[in-house]
Amino acid sequence: MNIPNHFPTEPKNLWAYFHAINQIPRPSRKEDKFREYILNEAGKLGLKTHSDEVGNVIVYVPASSGYENHEAVIIQNHMDMVTDATPDRHINFNTDPIVTLREGDWIKADRTTLGADNGIGCAAALSLMHDSNIEHPALELLFTMDEETGLKGAWGVDATYLKGKKMINLDTEEWGSLYIGCAGGIDYEFKKSVELVGSKIKGSGAKLVVGGFLGGHSGVDIHEQRGNALKFLMDWISSMPQDSFELNEWRGGKAHNIIPRDAFALVNLNDVKVADEALQKVTARWKSFMPESDRQFFGKIEIQDTTFAEVVAGKDMTNILSFLLAFPHGVHGYDLASNKELVALSNNLAISLLVRGQFYLESSLRFFDRGECVGLENQVIALAHGFGMDFSKNGEYPSWKPIRENKLLDLVADKYQELFQRKAKVTAIHAGLECGILRDKIGPIDAVSFGPTIMGAHSPQERLHIPTVLPFWELLKAVLKSL
Repeated sequence: MNIPNHFPTEPKNLWAYFHAINQIPRPSRKEDKFREYILNEAGKLGLKTHSDEVGNVIVYVPASSGYENHEAVIIQNHMDMVTDATPDRHINFNTDPIVTLREGDWIKADRTTLGADNGIGCAAALSLMHDSNIEHPALELLFTMDEETGLKGAWGVDATYLKGKKMINLDTEEWGSLYIGCAGGIDYEFKKSVELVGSKIKGSGAKLVVGGFLGGHSGVDIHEQRGNALKFLMDWISSMPQDSFELNEWRGGKAHNIIPRDAFALVNLNDVKVADEALQKVTARWKSFMPESDRQFFGKIEIQDTTFAEVVAGKDMTNILSFLLAFPHGVHGYDLASNKELVALSNNLAISLLVRGQFYLESSLRFFDRGECVGLENQVIALAHGFGMDFSKNGEYPSWKPIRENKLLDLVADKYQELFQRKAKVTAIHAGLECGILRDKIGPIDAVSFGPTIMGAHSPQERLHIPTVLPFWELLKAVLKSL
């Protein structure tokens, strides 16, 4: 296997597999080519495999010499990746490879998501089956599909094909942390038909464009108070006098687990200057409180060739604008047991479309305690009732509540301290991991998640910290040797 010149040389197999994975398109629900690759690699080594109806794959790696009587261990990763790109990067994620670059100590992609979430964990798992020098018990390498859009692969796992009672998940993005818990989540969708009427404004058709926000992972980055492009766009539009514009369309957001980075609206304007003055005021206000790292956002007005013939009726325009302005986004609670270092409850206003008279919004609620989430659920449902929205609840998945009486955790923490002469941080993550679902399916098992540092996941700023990859690999090997 080849390693690009800009990749480190060690650990060789891991980096080679990570490069190979980046050549394989693997958006959520379209992991077929990657699944075939895993099965082919296992076949070359004569390893047994199991593929289920959902699309998950298990590769069975026999115990190394002397470990035949030790309990099997599950190594778990997901195959899919979030696909997002900057507006100037033209890529077909269904067919094109990820182009990687190196910037100092970081591997990143060319203006797209990198897929280190969870590609680097998959690469580590594939390396385990390839390297006969690693000492370990029998391994059950579980590769799940469609994690990013609702953990659907984990829901479809048939636990009768798994014998292990210890599980190591490699989908963590903060080196030095051992995760023993994660948030649960619920997705809500809101819909409404709006009336379209003929335009009366004879001024200019325009595209109001918002971009440049950092965005990011709605679980990992939500506490940083990064800007939401949809919220900014709604603020801009609502700041203009109602008789100064007509609304034709808007679009913003990419996925339920991405904080929206860009959005646009198509409008008719009586006076472009009025729209520009509103933009300047809203921009100045936002920059007065936005975190310094997320002040590169922008808004601009692109004049169109003609005005838009059909526009949203005034009463419906007021209704949906008000709904978006009132809709909650961001952190709603912190975990008191962690000295408020960990988000316990949040909502991501993820996607909104207003196209051909049809309004749509998708939001993603995350929680540690299901009971605490009820109040936030009631809030968004009350808004739906108040503004006449149809709504549905989709894709609920359970939280993985931290369990500190965990022999696997004790072992991993000891090995971390032994290797690196410092204590690991034992914590939970506000993002969703598959461990909670899998523990419910398999039964009482010890589970720990760890991995190298990944920054900017779910955004084109995603990058993998090179100096953390080799220590991650050494810890994984040391843990397996001791099991």
